Amino acid sequence: MPTVDSTDTRECHKCIVVSCSQTRYHVVRAAAVSLGYYVEDEGRNDIPTNYHNIQLQPEAQRLSNKMQGLCRNYEASTSPQIIWLDKSVLPARVAALSCRHRINHFPGMHVIARKATLFRRLMRIRRSHELSHRLRRTLCSFPWSFAAATETPLLERFIAEMGQQSQFFILKPNKGCQGKGIMVTPEPLHVLERMPRDHRDEYLVQLYITPPLCIDRKKFDLRIYVLITSIVPGCVPRHGRRTCASPKPKEDDVYGSLNGLQLFVHSEGLVRICAEEFAAPDRTNCDQASVHLTNYAINKLVDGFSIGTVPAAGSNDCGIGEGNKRDFAFLCKYINDLSIASQAEDDEVEFSSNAVVTQWDRVLYRIDRCIMLTILSGLEELRREFVGSGASRGARSDGRNCFELLGFDIMLTEELLPVLMEVNHSPSLFCESDFDFATKHQVVMDVFRVLEPHLPSLEQCDDASYAAYQATTAACADDSSGTGFRRISPSRASSGVEWCEEDRQIFDEMLRHAVKLR
Repeated sequence: MPTVDSTDTRECHKCIVVSCSQTRYHVVRAAAVSLGYYVEDEGRNDIPTNYHNIQLQPEAQRLSNKMQGLCRNYEASTSPQIIWLDKSVLPARVAALSCRHRINHFPGMHVIARKATLFRRLMRIRRSHELSHRLRRTLCSFPWSFAAATETPLLERFIAEMGQQSQFFILKPNKGCQGKGIMVTPEPLHVLERMPRDHRDEYLVQLYITPPLCIDRKKFDLRIYVLITSIVPGCVPRHGRRTCASPKPKEDDVYGSLNGLQLFVHSEGLVRICAEEFAAPDRTNCDQASVHLTNYAINKLVDGFSIGTVPAAGSNDCGIGEGNKRDFAFLCKYINDLSIASQAEDDEVEFSSNAVVTQWDRVLYRIDRCIMLTILSGLEELRREFVGSGASRGARSDGRNCFELLGFDIMLTEELLPVLMEVNHSPSLFCESDFDFATKHQVVMDVFRVLEPHLPSLEQCDDASYAAYQATTAACADDSSGTGFRRISPSRASSGVEWCEEDRQIFDEMLRHAVKLR
């Protein structure tokens, strides 16, 4: 649970520089400063002196002083090890990176973060006649969806097969955000017909999933922060030799198709609650956005909307229990207090007999599985783009040039089953409240902490020194140790419950089906 004194300021023993000149998010700067990193804001004159009680502007002079005599050829545009951008990157940008660079996007991430592309691929897999029973059932986490540009005939057939069943649909613009352009309707075909063709083609049509789990009789969803640090099997770059205390086993033998996929989920997130009480959609209420849509930008305009107060450090661990934006500590207690008999597949998963297994533990397992299947649906495309950029060869053979912080929006049904709404490749890091800052500051600091073991100090970032560093024991440390992230790939053991064999099989199966997509 985030608290008001969660800054955790410390002095880093390395010289790590973070380029923030192309991001609007001051919480990224604050996280870097809190960890003792240096912030490069070349050309920016709009940086506040103080952001949520963290001093930002003195960093420029502090960095200048440090660079004198430390790195004689320092260049503000190319030297920083970590580069944080708000926009996506092309393969050419990644191709130009050196071994020391870490940029916060993978090329080709639209395959997962663009709604129409993601759900078109997921639905093609879900419609396959060759799925195992377990995978078919698990894919119910992805609501039936249709890209208006290419799949209107499939939508027509789906509606016809529903017969007299009264179903509602959500229409979402493919590149939309903040709830703009979203509509709830029982007649998606009629709505699409009234749109101009170029406007219509930008929409995704999704089946409205009901009944949702509610809090205070209101619909809610979760913003879950997911970190990817690697998508390909890496090896120590040339000029170096691995010197870990004990040799690593070959991941190919241990993890199979998950080899090289380093994936983490943060324990902190946002519970976003609608401003008005939920009612099943009908023709009289389907235009009431604050009943059906959880978007913050929509609900904050409604009278009575509020954000809970961040508890002081050392207070009880029950979380933020009031307002329309709450934390996962509250949700954990809320779900554990429910008496719901879920029929989920993971009820057969063998949790450790030494641990007390809660409903929240099971919900997290299902959420992690949903996240895994989402990433696996586009993994082969991501790998193709990444390898094609040259980011896994020569001095960069460790495959660590890119990382990505994704925002997964997931709702829960009354049976505590996760339903994926969308994935954001650049989740908003604006902080309009102390709670926003406490959560997002912690998440971004932990992103940097996961990256740090594989980053040598700036003065040791030439190819030979970098390769030598990657061969050290320090660079072999557990990435997520001491952070709020739990690793879910290639192993989930550090999360308390390893993937069961049946789920490993559906991961392999999902990847096989995804490879066939074009």
